[in-house]
Amino acid sequence: MGYALDPESIRAYRNTVMVFAHDLWREKDPQTRATLAMYLADAATTLARLEVEEARKLQEEKLAQNA
Repeated sequence: MGYALDPESIRAYRNTVMVFAHDLWREKDPQTRATLAMYLADAATTLARLEVEEARKLQEEKLAQNA
């Protein structure tokens, strides 16, 4: 069974960002919110880098097909 996500995959980071954002929205304690916000920022930064990398790959594939 191949149900587990690679923890470094773009899909895993999308899920992580979604979970941290949801938890941050619901959290009442300011200290916990601050911690969640830092985790969210770190995960979102990594996700942004992965998304850029994915977009570049798709662009290169598209250019290679048109060449």
